[in-house]
Amino acid sequence: MVQILFKQEYRYLWAGAGLLFIAIAGLFPDVMDVDAAQYASIALEMTQNGSWLQVMHRGADYLDKPPLLFWLSAASFEVFGAHNWSYKLPSLLAATGGVWATFRFASLFYGEKTGRQAAFILASSLGMLLICNDVRTDTLLLGTTAISIWQLAAYLHTGGWRYLAGGFFFAGLAMLSKGPIGLVMPGFAVGSHLLLNGRWRDILRWQWVAGLGVTALVLAPMSWGLWQQFDLHPEKTVDGRQGVSGLYFFFWEQSFGRITGENRWKNDTTVLYFLHVYLWAFLPWCLLLPGALWRSLKGIITRKASFLREKYSIGAFLLTFIALSLSKYKLPHYVFVTLPWAAVLVAAHLNSVVINRRHWTAVYFLGVISIILTSLILVYVFPDAGWAVWTAVLALKGLLVWQMVKQPFTSDSDTLVLRGVLFSCIVGFVMNFHFYPRLLPYQSGRAIAEMARSKGIAPEQLTYFHRGSHALDFYNGRYLTAYDLHEDIRKRATETAPFWVCADEAGKGELEINRIPFAVEGIFPHYPVTLLKGTFLNPSKRDSVLDRIYLLRIEKN
Repeated sequence: MVQILFKQEYRYLWAGAGLLFIAIAGLFPDVMDVDAAQYASIALEMTQNGSWLQVMHRGADYLDKPPLLFWLSAASFEVFGAHNWSYKLPSLLAATGGVWATFRFASLFYGEKTGRQAAFILASSLGMLLICNDVRTDTLLLGTTAISIWQLAAYLHTGGWRYLAGGFFFAGLAMLSKGPIGLVMPGFAVGSHLLLNGRWRDILRWQWVAGLGVTALVLAPMSWGLWQQFDLHPEKTVDGRQGVSGLYFFFWEQSFGRITGENRWKNDTTVLYFLHVYLWAFLPWCLLLPGALWRSLKGIITRKASFLREKYSIGAFLLTFIALSLSKYKLPHYVFVTLPWAAVLVAAHLNSVVINRRHWTAVYFLGVISIILTSLILVYVFPDAGWAVWTAVLALKGLLVWQMVKQPFTSDSDTLVLRGVLFSCIVGFVMNFHFYPRLLPYQSGRAIAEMARSKGIAPEQLTYFHRGSHALDFYNGRYLTAYDLHEDIRKRATETAPFWVCADEAGKGELEINRIPFAVEGIFPHYPVTLLKGTFLNPSKRDSVLDRIYLLRIEKN
């Protein structure tokens, strides 16, 4: 029976089912502060105020990220209600579309076997697992740029107009996801392919102008909203500035301004920052990438025939990687948009060489390290896993050991890829079924909102004092009024008491010093879960790094 279940033709079916099951499980853990929770709260606010073209955040004008994530999540809320899974669902579908596009693209140039491997390498990478759980704008960007490049490559390969329209349509959606990088990246891919193949006439095709018209139509609603909200109102103050153009911000400052220095966001990262990010974001495949990249570049330089089939992937990966590395502000998830093209490079490499022990060692080494770390999560970081989690993890590990003993090394690239996917399934299962469900209650927003509902506290009666939480805004069902001065708390207490305040230790102390009467109705441990440190992961030291957030009932003065 076991032999039948794991016949050659069923192996990818089972691997795909496992990855899909894990991805769906990632829909249900809480949204994470800061970014994901902020975007979820903006989408919820959009459904309440009906302002879809002029984006608002906590009642104020919002000018930072493009609106596609807010539109899709708000639409999902309208259909399904505001839940963790309904916020993440559109982005998971976009990521799935990116995996499908990776398969179709690689199949177009390298055959179905390589296409299938590229899709599974992408879907099983740690970065892909993370951005389908901690959903930000990058998940949509990855999916839409992958589809755009596949469609444009298919257009140049077949001449079909629908592919041209599809490529520029999804480039428009990519720009609506995270700005001009959504068009620049497909430009890198197509430009690299045409230039390196000497197809100068194709660079000057008039059809590109028609395609840009499609992109312009996609961008028109957002552009109209920005013009109405900002360009027509230079008197508005945005991030301490007046006379801010929403159109200039979107088309230049937010993206290119990070390279020129015009954008206010800067940190101390170096141009090598994303190299170490890739060491974990592309697990368990990252050690295979340098060889694949070198082989591709060498083949292009020597004009080896096998490397002349396509140069989209090298342009999409390498030029985008370099451009992002030049930005003066970097965060790890920014580079995840290049994951599909790293997957194509690795899959193409595996099918152009003889698989040997060096390739197996690269996958085994990273896979074993990943499993050791996830085992530490089960037995040390959060040692309270239930029997169902332990049973599933032990079964997956048993299957892995059985396969490694039965066939430790082979020259079959499918077996290598599927073995790596199994490593990733074990890691993904632990993360989405145990780690995140134990971690996310340490951000206090949901617990506070649930206590407020249990006590019959209306959403508008909850406020902040000297702090804020996008997660609490989302789970409360509306954004909370924020107070910075205790005099404002006192004034409201004389007018509309009782009401409730969320405050940290310092805020509670300030109210006590100024003799503003209150009653403590709840104390909640709190930790910024996207900034994990060793002291938090160490159970014996965890309590020492937890903040305490108080729910205070403010009495009438």
